[in-house]
Amino acid sequence: MVLVLSASLGAGHDGAAEELARRLVERGYRAPVVDYLACFPLRIGAALRAVYRLQLRTAPWAYEATFRVWYLGPGLRRALTAVLEVLTRRRLGRLLADPAVRGVVSTYPLQALVLGRARRRGHLGVPVATFVTDFGVHPLWIHPGVDLTICVHGTSADEARRSTGRPVVATGPAVRPEFRRGPADRASTRRALGLPARGRVALIVAGAWGVGEVEDTFDELHATGTWFPVAACGGNETLHARLASRRYGLALGWTDRMHELMSAADVLVQNAGGLSCMEAFAVGLPVVTFRPLAGHGRVNAARMQAAGVAEVVPHRSDLAAVLERVAGPDRDRLVAAGRGVFSGDAAAAVDRLVRDHMTRRVPYTPAPPPGGAPAPPAAVDHMTRRVPYTPAPPPGGAPAPPAAVDHMTRRVPYTPA
Repeated sequence: MVLVLSASLGAGHDGAAEELARRLVERGYRAPVVDYLACFPLRIGAALRAVYRLQLRTAPWAYEATFRVWYLGPGLRRALTAVLEVLTRRRLGRLLADPAVRGVVSTYPLQALVLGRARRRGHLGVPVATFVTDFGVHPLWIHPGVDLTICVHGTSADEARRSTGRPVVATGPAVRPEFRRGPADRASTRRALGLPARGRVALIVAGAWGVGEVEDTFDELHATGTWFPVAACGGNETLHARLASRRYGLALGWTDRMHELMSAADVLVQNAGGLSCMEAFAVGLPVVTFRPLAGHGRVNAARMQAAGVAEVVPHRSDLAAVLERVAGPDRDRLVAAGRGVFSGDAAAAVDRLVRDHMTRRVPYTPAPPPGGAPAPPAAVDHMTRRVPYTPAPPPGGAPAPPAAVDHMTRRVPYTPA
């Protein structure tokens, strides 16, 4: 079993965790997905989620400050890790104590810190991987005790490698299979969604919570006179109602038709750099960042632009020009760069990590024998050592088999259930 730890702070981390778990199941593992926030006592996890949402919606300056403070030095990060460990030790410890657990994957930074600390101190005997779901590698994503850091792009992997000094790989994002198959037929999809058959369509996404300056974006896209705005408002019912009252464009609440919407659109306009961007890369839909969120939204925007997979609108007056360029001469370049981020499989990297751990020779220190007998050597190879075996003499005086064989104790590759 590989335990997949996410955090219910928006849908991006959960979506990556669910897809990673699905792929691990295909490889023969059990892969339960657990919300790390549920490991906090006294509903502290729910309070953290409420504060985070409140900051994004009403006090982005406070979120920006919170996001930036962890860049100040490792001392603050160590203090945070210690607090998180104390708060979640009991419930997280019960999950990790399951003898079926062969590895742990984190798709959110808070639990990555706690797992890395436990691994480095020898309190966790199974390997830990962190799957960094963002292009921007925030310091909280990185811990030197984590066995493997998995990134969505090579530039992100380089940044993580400089910070941790531990193994880092770039595999690309984890998105559902329908996105990797590319777009559906545009004409039929537009008819099914009630969209204009002709003209350009801009799909606006703002995460599962529908946060950011979405109304302004919707209005400014309409004001270009060229673009038909379609807004996916997520669970923000107030935003959905306000946009639906406009006499132009299309506003949607929570939807599971994102693949169809991306197939029908000419460009994705986003503000966070989350899972929807990764899905757009897979479909082949150009991505534009406009009015990015504080904190991770701004960092992801800069990193994606530097990687050549998305464009940023520097000012509202530049919106029309950037969209025309992205839908025109720059489209093929952006689509190719976006699809190029899918260079591997995060689940395959986790599988290799677990298998390597299960099959390598691990020093083992046995307990002292009872009765004061001499102790065995201080460190021997336990499940993987070669142990001399002397069989019982065969009946009838037949020659005995060899005195030492390599039987149940040889190195055997581990195949998960």
